[in-house]
Amino acid sequence: MINNDDLRVLPNFHRDFVHDTAFNFYGTRMATCSSDGYVRIYDLHDDDTWRQSGCFSFSTPTGPITRVTWAHPEFGGILATVSYDRFVNVWHETPTGPNDPSEYATKWVSKDQFYESFLFGSSENRPTGSDSSTHASTYNTVAIQFAPKHLGLILITAFLDGRIRVYDFQGPSVVNKEEIQTSMSNLSCVSWSTARHHLTPLIAIGSDDCNTGAGAKLQLWEYASDRKASKVDLTSVNALLQNAIKDIQFAPNFGQSYHLLAVASNNIELFTIRPSKEQLNNSSENKAQIYDVARINTLDDHGSTVWKVCWNVFGSVLYSCGDDGRIRMWKGTINGPWKCESNVNLQADALEKAKADASQSTESVST
Repeated sequence: MINNDDLRVLPNFHRDFVHDTAFNFYGTRMATCSSDGYVRIYDLHDDDTWRQSGCFSFSTPTGPITRVTWAHPEFGGILATVSYDRFVNVWHETPTGPNDPSEYATKWVSKDQFYESFLFGSSENRPTGSDSSTHASTYNTVAIQFAPKHLGLILITAFLDGRIRVYDFQGPSVVNKEEIQTSMSNLSCVSWSTARHHLTPLIAIGSDDCNTGAGAKLQLWEYASDRKASKVDLTSVNALLQNAIKDIQFAPNFGQSYHLLAVASNNIELFTIRPSKEQLNNSSENKAQIYDVARINTLDDHGSTVWKVCWNVFGSVLYSCGDDGRIRMWKGTINGPWKCESNVNLQADALEKAKADASQSTESVST
């Protein structure tokens, strides 16, 4: 259960709007990014308090940083960010040396060598100030996410014009790239399925195109390292999804025979995705399996647009936030419906109380 007594407000050392936040796999570290061009790292300590442990930005101004995501801790401290100059950058955490001016024990180093091969390929160059506008629609990155650790260090990026790129870091200087043409416009979100071996990995892609007649709002693609990604037929599902999709998240899978997907739109839709027993995958023809996709619940307690959904580590609890100013916690029962168990009020009076409590423990942190 969650309630307003659990609400905590961290001191905001950013100097402008915060665009994105991300927790690491264990929920013990948090990264935030802002229009001020900085990424800030917070760590959870033994006394149950969050304290800033890092702060970094580009050496030259790139404008707002709009997205941030963590790789699995098994690969070390690795972050990926999206900046307003349309570039994805990968950062690696390293110990500070005795001559480093940083006040923190670690520093974040940008992997500059990935700029050309990582984002554009060997035949393309990073745009300069004079020609960057030529890539305004093609290279506007809207979403990024690292794959589950059993797939390796793989990053997926979604572009506004409907393209997806998958980057497989197989070594310190080798990046394999695959590009997927989704034929959708206004992409908004991506998510990796989490099943390890008994189910084929899936990539879910959502569009927030507000035009209800603009076509599919959701796509699924099978991903395999030994062949190209293949599209899953979702004709019947997209007939149910006519509104803009703001977020999608696969639930953690611990041996279930199906994928569980949450879709945030005007409400929350929950889908189960099971491989059909009628047809096996024919990888030689690069065709996806046939899946039985079923909507198992529509969660409409928000009564407004839902912007974000996330699962707990077991996939048994779903959290969401929407325009109603509340964070809601949903739980499912065995063979039963999902229900809202509790919620946190984020309206002005509740936030002011939390901010007052936080101000008593505020510590100054320089950039």
